[in-house]
Amino acid sequence: MRMKLLTLLSFLLFSQVVSAETKSLRWKIKNASWNDAFEKSYSDFIRTLGKARKKGACRTTDECLRSPVANPKYSSMNPSGLSNVFTDCADLPYILRAYFAWMNDLPFSYPTDLAEAEKLSRKLKDIRYSKYGNIILSKHHIGNGENINRVLQNLSDTISTASFRTNAGTNDSGDLFRDTYPVEIDRRAIAPGTIVYDPNGHVAVVYEVTNSGQIFLIDAHPDNSLTTIIYGEKFARSGIRVGGGFSNFRPFSYSRGDVDPKSNSELSGFSLIQYSKGPFIFKGKEMSFYEYVRAKMADGDIIYDPINEFTNFMDELCQDIKYREEAVDIAIKANIDNVTHPRLLPDNIYGADGEWEAYATPGRDARFKASVRETKNYLNKVIKGFENKSIQVIYQGLDLAGDLRELYWSKSRACKITPVSNTTMNLDQVLLNLFKLSFDPYHCVELRWGITGANTCEMSANKKKWYLAEQGLRNRVDRDYSVKTSYDVDDLPKAPVSQVEQPDLSFDKILQIERAN
Repeated sequence: MRMKLLTLLSFLLFSQVVSAETKSLRWKIKNASWNDAFEKSYSDFIRTLGKARKKGACRTTDECLRSPVANPKYSSMNPSGLSNVFTDCADLPYILRAYFAWMNDLPFSYPTDLAEAEKLSRKLKDIRYSKYGNIILSKHHIGNGENINRVLQNLSDTISTASFRTNAGTNDSGDLFRDTYPVEIDRRAIAPGTIVYDPNGHVAVVYEVTNSGQIFLIDAHPDNSLTTIIYGEKFARSGIRVGGGFSNFRPFSYSRGDVDPKSNSELSGFSLIQYSKGPFIFKGKEMSFYEYVRAKMADGDIIYDPINEFTNFMDELCQDIKYREEAVDIAIKANIDNVTHPRLLPDNIYGADGEWEAYATPGRDARFKASVRETKNYLNKVIKGFENKSIQVIYQGLDLAGDLRELYWSKSRACKITPVSNTTMNLDQVLLNLFKLSFDPYHCVELRWGITGANTCEMSANKKKWYLAEQGLRNRVDRDYSVKTSYDVDDLPKAPVSQVEQPDLSFDKILQIERAN
């Protein structure tokens, strides 16, 4: 009897401990200010989550937040009533920040309404691509008692990439303060938790910076998946009014309705260097902005590890084509390829709306080509460095090009997609078709993957004509949201936007790849 009583008491005590550790769904602001300790803890939270995702411990934001591996400090505190957490790329940083703030009884805010800065009009088709950025018209500051499920849902419904498209040098005070501030390019300012905003419509969060200066990111997608990528040329730059690039959340305090954000001048990491037109010089050497970032982020001199880093590049390219496969498949299942082609393309193919926005892939394809270009430049750099006996290239073998070639074949053959029933393509085949891949959702699946000739699907003469007319647009690597693309099928080939020479992004010459005729 005594043993049973002790067991019962132990159970009750344990239940009280668990209950005490479980977070209430109701938000409580016990800590009125974000300070350095909380920022360090937030950085650790993001670092652990990102590394766990990289290792495959979780696949979505919701899974990661509930995983004791990805979220060891807070997963056990999740209440049973916590709803599934959904994120896409834009709301990922806000949702992760909100979750952390809720767990630590901190204040939190987010923009709820925006307008184009220049016209002050809410009637734009899509302010995610406003030419001169946006202004914040209203914000919501979380108050005591708000339900975390409602907050996270509101973030998912409200935040878009337009929320980041604001002037990076202003709006650092008052109730409508900019939630983020641009940072210096160094290891102190750019750390796990730093946001990277691509003004062409993507957002990611830093989770690791390696000693050799590579920046690893997590990003989310409309299917709720969470992936890991590497910072590079796929992230476009912008002017200060659009506010692209690296930024950190702005610390602030909130008490009884009074908001007090830290101004730019009070933040040691604040810098506008990202918006400089250059030149970018490091240790007396002029370099591109992306090379400059890696040089500045390295802990000492940059050390290139070609085998490991090329593996990462290939894995990322494989990931890109698998996500493209999903995007194309969505269009095919929606039967868009059987819809009559519109008479004109959108005003700008990269920033459209409606059916084109939902099913076309010009932005995704451009990002993929930018990654291929960056990979080719990397291969050139490390192979020449090895041949010149550069101490920055760490490789223990005798034939770097040969080993990279074997790695290329191994990775590309293992990376397979099935775009058409009973037809598989590997990464190498996709890369061979790089400038044949149709971004146009009104084309059949074969053309979406550059399969032409005898195996091409049956389609109207008009759609064949559109495919040929769009070759100049397919030759473009860098997205430009300012160019006009609203041409018909006859005028498009002659239009200025189509006068682009197809660049050579093949790895064959660098890696000495020989192909059978």
